[in-house]
Amino acid sequence: MRVAFICADSGIPVFGCKGASVHIQEVLRALLRQGAKIVLFARRIATPPDDLQGIKLVSLDPLDPPAVDNALTRVETALAVNSQLEQALQAEGPFDLVYERYSLWSFAGLAYAHRQGWRTVLEVNAPLIEEQKRYRELVAEKKAVAVLKKLLASATVVIAVSPGVKKWLTDFAGSAERIHIIANGVDPLRFRPPIAPPQPETSWGAITIGFVGTLKAWHDVETLLDAFVLLQLQRPDVWLLIVGDGPQRQKLQKTVQARAISGVAFAGAVSPATVPDWLNRIDIAVAPYPQLADFYFSPLKIYEYMAAQLPVVATRVGHLAEVIDHGVTGMLVEPGDATALCVLLRQLVDQPLLRQRLGVAARRFVTEHHSWDKIVSETLRLAQMPVGSAS
Repeated sequence: MRVAFICADSGIPVFGCKGASVHIQEVLRALLRQGAKIVLFARRIATPPDDLQGIKLVSLDPLDPPAVDNALTRVETALAVNSQLEQALQAEGPFDLVYERYSLWSFAGLAYAHRQGWRTVLEVNAPLIEEQKRYRELVAEKKAVAVLKKLLASATVVIAVSPGVKKWLTDFAGSAERIHIIANGVDPLRFRPPIAPPQPETSWGAITIGFVGTLKAWHDVETLLDAFVLLQLQRPDVWLLIVGDGPQRQKLQKTVQARAISGVAFAGAVSPATVPDWLNRIDIAVAPYPQLADFYFSPLKIYEYMAAQLPVVATRVGHLAEVIDHGVTGMLVEPGDATALCVLLRQLVDQPLLRQRLGVAARRFVTEHHSWDKIVSETLRLAQMPVGSAS
């Protein structure tokens, strides 16, 4: 099975440390385990890890900002290089499957594959048009919509990572017939839980609470800090470890300094290969989000927390109540409620056996339902591709 994998988003370093980068790498690994021969087309590639060295790499123009800092000029440049992607596919083809991660201005890959009669998959991880309007600047919105509609018309199957993403796509597609929800996943073999006997129920000393992820506005680490301050008043021997980098990091560090919050450590950006080791330093993992009416995320961090056999506390927002069974595979708390979050954290700090029970159930859940092998196998099945036996 020859597979073309396309990531035309110049903001994603395919072999980098971002969540999007990790997602791409894991899908590539799962495709390889299915026996696929992969050609990767991307704008930011760099050096692949050892286990992905066998993939053929095709570099697309990087789309660096033009000398004149004009948003419309950048859009026109991004649209113009679609011809390069089509030519690259034509040169490397034929392919049994063309798999593209949705980006705002790339359409020629799937359109060309569709004309050739090849199977195509469009993976949509976020409503990028809405994100661009909300967090950045969107010019040429009509052209962005036209690109998305071309992609949807060219896709054999469309994968939405959450119900929120599917709902958004349906408005453009006019029908949900070819749009399927397949959430993000995890490689359980990468996240092996530490082997340790349960501690006595009265042991709560030296507990580390952790957050791992990109520090962006939609991660409500501020509320986690507020809850941690309240928790320290009752359980002073606790730590908070924040692993990751992003635009909110400086603001969070200033908050910690201004409020003289002790016991908080910022690890900064880390390599995806080291994330399992960082999770092994954590006793309780938190995935906080603010109140978002149109929540559409499928957080990699939650699945990785669960695979590491950690007790997870997440915000009850969007579809996360379908991911975490409260009191069984984790705990849920209302958004923005630092007091309620403190209560749940204190309960987990005080009860090691509860932490262990939640962690074991969480790992069992993601192993059975959210491994990357299962996700890619289901995607190939929907695209009506031969599915091998995943290792």
